[in-house]
Amino acid sequence: MYIKDLELKPGDKLQYFFEVFDNDGVHGSKSSKSGVMTYLKPTLEQLQAQEDENEEAIKDNLKDAQKNIDKMAERFQKMKEKLLQKKQLDWQDKKELEKILEQQKELQEQLQKANEKMKENLQNQEELQKPDEEIQEKQEKLEEMMEDAANEENKELIEKIQELMQELEKEDALKMMDEFKMQNENLEKKTDRLLELFKQLEMEKEVKEQIEKLNELGDKQEKLAEETEQKEDAKSKEELAKEQEKLNKEFDEVKKELEKLEEKNKELSPPKDMGKDNEEKMEDIDKDMDKASDQLKKENKEGAAKAQKSAGKKMKAMAGEMEQNMESGDAEQHQEDVKTIRQILENLVTLSFDQEELVGGFRETPVNTPKFVDLVKEQFKIKDEFQIIEDSLTELSKRVEEVSSFIGEKVTEVKYNMNNSIELLEDRVVNQAQEKQRRTMTNLNDLALMLSESMKNMQQQMAGSMPGNQNCAKPGGSGKSGKNAGNVPMDKISEGQQGMDESLQGIQKKMGKEGKEGPEAKDFAQAAARQAALRKALQDLKKEKQEQGKGAGELQGIIDQMDKIETDLVNRRLNAETLKRQKDIVTRLLEAEKAERQRGEDEKRKSEQGVDVKQELPPAIQDYLKKREAEVELYKTVSPALKPYYRMLVDEYYKELKRN
Repeated sequence: MYIKDLELKPGDKLQYFFEVFDNDGVHGSKSSKSGVMTYLKPTLEQLQAQEDENEEAIKDNLKDAQKNIDKMAERFQKMKEKLLQKKQLDWQDKKELEKILEQQKELQEQLQKANEKMKENLQNQEELQKPDEEIQEKQEKLEEMMEDAANEENKELIEKIQELMQELEKEDALKMMDEFKMQNENLEKKTDRLLELFKQLEMEKEVKEQIEKLNELGDKQEKLAEETEQKEDAKSKEELAKEQEKLNKEFDEVKKELEKLEEKNKELSPPKDMGKDNEEKMEDIDKDMDKASDQLKKENKEGAAKAQKSAGKKMKAMAGEMEQNMESGDAEQHQEDVKTIRQILENLVTLSFDQEELVGGFRETPVNTPKFVDLVKEQFKIKDEFQIIEDSLTELSKRVEEVSSFIGEKVTEVKYNMNNSIELLEDRVVNQAQEKQRRTMTNLNDLALMLSESMKNMQQQMAGSMPGNQNCAKPGGSGKSGKNAGNVPMDKISEGQQGMDESLQGIQKKMGKEGKEGPEAKDFAQAAARQAALRKALQDLKKEKQEQGKGAGELQGIIDQMDKIETDLVNRRLNAETLKRQKDIVTRLLEAEKAERQRGEDEKRKSEQGVDVKQELPPAIQDYLKKREAEVELYKTVSPALKPYYRMLVDEYYKELKRN
């Protein structure tokens, strides 16, 4: 039996001992007991404290790893420069490499410690209240990234370099050092991404915890208000005052945590949207709670209950606003990330075509011509352009887990092959340089394909969550409609509106029934919120088209029809006219979608290759030229068989006639 089989709860105490028996079958088995031992299962507070401690340890380990990577890269570069100036390797070089190997082991241990702390936190969360599914998925993804960063590749590579140096294989060792440099850069970026992603995940988890605490505290405050209002079987004023003081202290703890989170949030890039005026709202709640305590001391239960209700409602309102702002901010950031990926994708494809064209140019250009030098300059230009793309990709990978797994490796390979190709071109080793250039193109294309797939997945997630996850507090929706909301494509809005059919028909079926099976207020509210979200998405799409100078007049009529359905649902009306209006909206959306697609096709058909237009000379000049040409032809027909020198003079004479 294992301790976990006992299903102990946090804070439980278990006493146990061990007893063993011998196998004396003649005289009977004898036993021996150990002393009584005690196992205390940590309380929820201890588990929470342990989780917080582990989170700080993870961040410290990742920061130390970053510092060690920088130091190790610097020492390795100095060693490489020293080896390039030597003909043979000596004992001192081997010792220097051994020191770097020890530093590499320390780095792996730091990353491994961070990984172990992460696993420990995931296990502790089984005892604590489990985070929501989204947070849990992000934690598991982060754990996979940590395991990937803590692999043994760099350690094995240094050991190979060490073996080659012991065998005095200088050239092979230098090549291995270049490979190590590439992997080290990749590891540095991984660690940087891990640290930023961990901070964001920690922030998101803690904000959600405080939102939950605010809601719970609001419920407790409202419940206490009900108890304060009771006349029969009511608690004494001392008990009520004591419970109120307890709630005041709990709210003070929430305030402190939120203040800490505000400071942490400033370190993130980009910061989370936690809402505005939180400090003022908390002060307002504080005043109500203090007022409730004062009224209880004055035995004014009516005034105390009123203040308690006000405090409870304000807590819930603040929690709801924080949650809505977080979700709205995440949605806006998601859309901004999709835009960024699309732009990077276009730049990558353009760069790949430029690299392909450059490969063809080197193939046709001799190495000893000025054009070859110009082509090398073009290769440097492509390298500089990729540096800009790399910076964008690095920042993107710190926010988007979907692309973090492959960006580092591919970017490092592109840089490695691009740098090698430039070195070979400067040495005029064209064949090997072109092989590196082709590898660069392959990696650029792979990176573009991966980003394209990630962008499609993100767009599908956005389209799937758009209709139902708006968290509208009222029919029109109180969430932010970010400026990028128009990125939801027309076909997804059409699909969402078609999905409204099922909701409306479900409500209509319930309306035909009586009793508990009939439609509830929340059925109408959910359908209204969904319709509001679709209307907002179409409004943003219309706005985006107008900003781009495209016609969007037909969309306003559809928006008005959507608004009417939304009004009917808010007023709990659903009749034949509402259903007819719904079908009309779907038809008009499909027509608008078809028209948009045809406009796109028309634009493609209009894109034709330019044609050179031949300019005609005036008739008089044409007649004159024909006469001159006839005269020249006459001279050519009577030309005698001359020696080469005189034939050349005659040809020059004909040419002069043509010019004049």
